[in-house]
Amino acid sequence: MRYYLDGTTIVRAAGDSPESDALREWIANHENELVTSILARWEASEDLVSLDRDHRMRIYDQLGGIPEIPVSGRALEVGSYAVAAVSPYAALHVGLAAAEEAITVMITYNPEVASAARLYGLRVISPGRDPGWYLR
Repeated sequence: MRYYLDGTTIVRAAGDSPESDALREWIANHENELVTSILARWEASEDLVSLDRDHRMRIYDQLGGIPEIPVSGRALEVGSYAVAAVSPYAALHVGLAAAEEAITVMITYNPEVASAARLYGLRVISPGRDPGWYLR
């Protein structure tokens, strides 16, 4: 089983949001099962640029070892079906995760990504939040 971390998850792991401590603990307990993508890192970098350099470097050190899955043709194809319902970035995150057979869980704090992931049969978890928070 693999867990896909999107950009909102990387930002939460780096920050001081109400979920950050729970997420960092969760990541520490699942570090060998995590994957992400260049899309997630790029998205997160937009939010992390406001942090001081030392803080950013600690984050990159902590999360830098998480393997990236490739943006494959299959991921783009799968994601393209979701574009009608969610933003292109949310659709691509879902496509990336759903195209990889080993990925069964999406870790996200984005309601669009969470809802679309469920449609593709991925389980959604958001450490520090109640299950199904995005359905309300």
